[in-house]
Amino acid sequence: MKSEPPTGDELTRLLGSMKRNVLERVAQEPAPAKRKSVRHIFGLGLGVAALLGVGAGAAFALGVITAPEQDAATVATDAPNTPSTASQPTAPATSEYSVTPGQPASRYGLDCATLVDPALVSGLFSTEVAAIDPIVSESGVGIAIPRRAAILAVGGSVCEWSNGVPMNEQYGVEPDYVGVTISVVPRAAAGWSELATQHGMPADESQCADTWCWASAAVGDAWVTISAYGGAELATDPSGWQSLVDAVTAAVGAAGPAAASTITERMTLPGPEDCDAIIPVDQVGSITSTPGVQVMIGSGGWSEWAEARLHADAVGCGWGVDDLGQAARVDWLHEGRWAYLRMLHADASTPIELAGLAAGGVASVRCDERFGTTCAVDLTVGQDWYNVSANDEATAIALAEAVLARLGG
Repeated sequence: MKSEPPTGDELTRLLGSMKRNVLERVAQEPAPAKRKSVRHIFGLGLGVAALLGVGAGAAFALGVITAPEQDAATVATDAPNTPSTASQPTAPATSEYSVTPGQPASRYGLDCATLVDPALVSGLFSTEVAAIDPIVSESGVGIAIPRRAAILAVGGSVCEWSNGVPMNEQYGVEPDYVGVTISVVPRAAAGWSELATQHGMPADESQCADTWCWASAAVGDAWVTISAYGGAELATDPSGWQSLVDAVTAAVGAAGPAAASTITERMTLPGPEDCDAIIPVDQVGSITSTPGVQVMIGSGGWSEWAEARLHADAVGCGWGVDDLGQAARVDWLHEGRWAYLRMLHADASTPIELAGLAAGGVASVRCDERFGTTCAVDLTVGQDWYNVSANDEATAIALAEAVLARLGG
């Protein structure tokens, strides 16, 4: 078994000269492929695009508000059938999304409307920002399951306000993005993971540079992170940023401790045997025409997202022959169908049919030409969301059908 080197937003923070230990931001992050534009400086890394990417505004992001339930067929029909090629919006996007129930409730009983005064958020920028769905925002870039979906899956909270430009830190910082994201991850019943404690996390820190601000704090049994990006639009007044940080940590402290978890929390990384249960390594090699393929499970730095993904048993599996690229990858989010249906509102998916897909199942494919030819097939198996990627669309589909055959549709 080989390990994947830390990449993605770790490299972004290195380029920003942040003195903090950048490895803590992206444990187990799949290696992103090269961009085809000048923005590639923010998406360094070789191999297939990384896999990972909430919709009715900030309240939906915390599961406080839910819309009338729709069946999968209705949502799939209403979703756009072709990837979006329009230019990115420069004004706040509407937060009116149709969302199915299913997202776990915040274990702190928090909602974005009361977590922090929106005036503290808007006061950071010289341009307007508005509440937006983090899953939709992240799903607008790349082809992976949104990283912050795992935070929501363990009963955490995620709130985002932005100018409407999609943003996914896994693929680098979008130059036109202006916004703030707050994440709250509850500690597992067994405590923080060994990997978190090895990296000295959750750490207490707060920093700003010319174009970004970042804060992390341990607040009771919560790991709180706050990030802001704004380029020339970010007014990096230390007092304004610290007022936001203080307000968020005070609200989380008052809301704690977290309610008991409703899931079985995983504390250790998966092994090759776990990946073979998804699809055997020799079958991956055959489908991808990759001799000598091996299981690759990330073990780089760490972050609040990585901690949540571990506890949600959603670390995922990669297969490749070296540390610079992957032939295939499969990620999942147990009981994550709600997040899959929200992802569709990013207008970046094309519905497809798959052999072996059970009645009521839905599937779609995403390819982002900015990151090469890599594509991912998103599909539901029961209430679980699986994301299967490879170096081209045909191979991703073949792998997805193999996963379906293995898991029973």
